[in-house]
Amino acid sequence: MRRRISLGGVIVAVVVVVGLSLVAGYRAGAQQARTADNPRPPAAAMAAHKIKYYWDPMLGPSSISDKPGVSAMGMDLVPVFDDGNAAGDVGEVRIDPAVVQNMGIRTAVATRGSLTQTIRTVGVLRVPEPAIHEVSLRVSGWIERLYADQEGMHVKAGDPLFAVYSPDLQVAADELISAQKSVAALDPAAAAPVRAEVTAMAESAKRKLRLWGVADQDIDAIAKSSAAPKSVVFRSPADGEITEKMVVDGSSVQAGMKLMRIEDRCRLWLEAVVYEGQMSAIALGQQVEATTESLPGRTFRGTVTFISPRIDPATQTETIRAVLDNSDLALAPGTYVTVNVSTRPLDDVVMVPREAVIDTGVRQVAFVTKSDGHFTPVEVRLGASGDKDRVQVVQGLSAGDVVVSSGQFLMDVESRTNEAISKLTSARPAETVALAAAPSSAPADGHELFIIHCPMANADWVQADQTIDNPYLGSSMSTCGSVTRTVSRPDSATPLAGLVDTYLRASKSLAEDKVDAPAMQAVKTAAEKVTGETYASLRQAADRLAQANTLEAARGAFQPLSDELVKALPPAKP
Repeated sequence: MRRRISLGGVIVAVVVVVGLSLVAGYRAGAQQARTADNPRPPAAAMAAHKIKYYWDPMLGPSSISDKPGVSAMGMDLVPVFDDGNAAGDVGEVRIDPAVVQNMGIRTAVATRGSLTQTIRTVGVLRVPEPAIHEVSLRVSGWIERLYADQEGMHVKAGDPLFAVYSPDLQVAADELISAQKSVAALDPAAAAPVRAEVTAMAESAKRKLRLWGVADQDIDAIAKSSAAPKSVVFRSPADGEITEKMVVDGSSVQAGMKLMRIEDRCRLWLEAVVYEGQMSAIALGQQVEATTESLPGRTFRGTVTFISPRIDPATQTETIRAVLDNSDLALAPGTYVTVNVSTRPLDDVVMVPREAVIDTGVRQVAFVTKSDGHFTPVEVRLGASGDKDRVQVVQGLSAGDVVVSSGQFLMDVESRTNEAISKLTSARPAETVALAAAPSSAPADGHELFIIHCPMANADWVQADQTIDNPYLGSSMSTCGSVTRTVSRPDSATPLAGLVDTYLRASKSLAEDKVDAPAMQAVKTAAEKVTGETYASLRQAADRLAQANTLEAARGAFQPLSDELVKALPPAKP
């Protein structure tokens, strides 16, 4: 009887055979590749050099062992020899000089000199208080004719504003006309006391009209008239624009009533806000430059004339004032402007390029170059930020030190690896095995992470400390926000820890109003290592951040990334 072979059984058998073949081929090929890339040294070489440890470079420090063996991937552990030229400091990086150029590593020299600072802030233009004039009457009456009949109308000093009929003005005008007639009719031979009395009456009548706000030219015209005019003209006290008008033709007006407001904007006050931490660099007489988007290419200059003695408790800012010339009336009150204040320089300070310092949010590190391709990480403390992207180094570097200004992120990774290896290899054998099998769960640097909320942007973000550095508002309101809660920093051996480090660098650049493309790309790379469906939204948010090419787009993409990261971080330990 002929057997019937099941098609499904054949397929399963084929799949099993092919799978076993692939696994065997992978292990054999991987072993050959490992042998080709890292050939086992001859016995003479192994005898001549002391073996420091064994490890699998593909797995990293977790595979370190004090004796030969096989790694978790099934590969032979590779010996690492003490060549007598190893890095002396923990975390020191050694790179073949031939490779330095290929890595794009650039260096800069720490210099000592004057650090110039330009404080960049925002301000608003206002009409100077001495240039504001309110027009009111000192007598009651009615508006017979309104010359300045619309708001926004430009007038000059002496231009007629309105004509007023007032019984009081009529009486005063009649008194002046009568006094003038008496003076004209006075006998040339009249006694001096009589002449003085008649003249005094005429001057008194003029003085009354003058005190009521009538211009001298209109008083002279009344004095030459034969009868009092029906209405008297009142004129503008200054050049400017009518910004408020409370009357129309025929309006009844009372003494002391505000009729118009005239503002002269030939000169404007620039009022800018400066954070409390920057006020030590501000002084009277410093140069101020202002620009506005409505007038591209134009720069308006002035000097600081006033520094407010009070701090706004809500924003922790002080107001400074400068006077800008606006003779062509190009600027309008209420305009927001970008302000640059040239402050006094800091003398005799050590400074380096800002890009030479890696700011993790917890500490600041620079790599100092030594001979023969050795680079040592040095923890530094920064001071003021200056122009041309220079920054003051308060502690950690000296003038003449050569620091890495480009490519240091690659060195930072290598340095952390070397530091981890140093810690593992310096432990007792039993401790080494335990560390390799179970990475420490202690937070990196022993710090918690802080969740900050910004009410202005209605957004949260993560920081390594409680010093507010707002990535959504940047330098305009860098201290806006407050700590809402704390979370635990992820274990340093987990991919989430690497994402937090890159996230903190990206946050720092946004707080400085910078788009750091390499840092945002590093966030995406780190997020791709955080696998699992739970973190899909986190990876998508990191990808959107890496695609941002403007500051506004980067800040918009940073918010959903922060929200997803907050969800992913473990809660604070009790």
